[in-house]
This record gives sequence, C-alpha cells and structure tokens, in this order.
Amino acid sequence: MLQTKIKDLNTFELEFLNFINNYIKRNGGKGPRQTEVKFMGDTIVYFIRGILTEREKKLIHDPEGKKIVMEARRIFMELDKKHRMEVFENFIGCKIIENYESWNLEQDSAVCVLLLENKIF
Repeated sequence: MLQTKIKDLNTFELEFLNFINNYIKRNGGKGPRQTEVKFMGDTIVYFIRGILTEREKKLIHDPEGKKIVMEARRIFMELDKKHRMEVFENFIGCKIIENYESWNLEQDSAVCVLLLENKIF
C-alpha cells in the first residue's frame, strides 16, 4: 500500500494541477487551457478545458468526425490507462481503485474522477 505524503492542501493542489497539465501535454501533445481540481476525502475530481486540437475542433462539426474523435480518445485512454494509473498513484502516494473519464467535445472539456484507497486529507 502506498502512503500519502501530503501535508498541505493548497500546495498539493498546485502541484497536482501542474502534474495533470504536464502529463496531458507530454502524453497527448497538447496541454489543457484550464484545469480545476476538487478533493473530497478519498475522491479527486478534476476538470480540464481547452483539450481539443485545432484538427479535432474542425472534425467535431461533422457527425462522423465527432465519432472518430471520441473513438480515438477512448482508445488512447484505454491504451494508456495502466501507465497513467501507475504514474498518478506514485504522484498522489495512494492506490487508485476506480477511475472515470468523460468528454464534452462541444464544450471542449473533460472530467476525471479518481476514487482512492485512502483519504488523502
């Protein structure tokens, strides 16, 4: 079991936001324009806005293009899931027992929910 080493919520929030932005940019090619995080005991919810590339923004105007963007993102997230969860667990210092992601392409945003083994605060 990983042990959380988090002492200060404000400092951890900034570090987590930077971690998320850097991870997405490094692994997805484009970082989000805005990121927001909420900590609730054993749950972390983060929102990212400005996630689409210029190419994706054009594609989603067509129904078939929107399907392609959604499927490509779904496949990428599934292929990267094991690695992503390991990296996130190491950063947080706590095992992630459930993970959910959802995108709203029209709003150029996404949300992720991480359910942790332990409360972090």
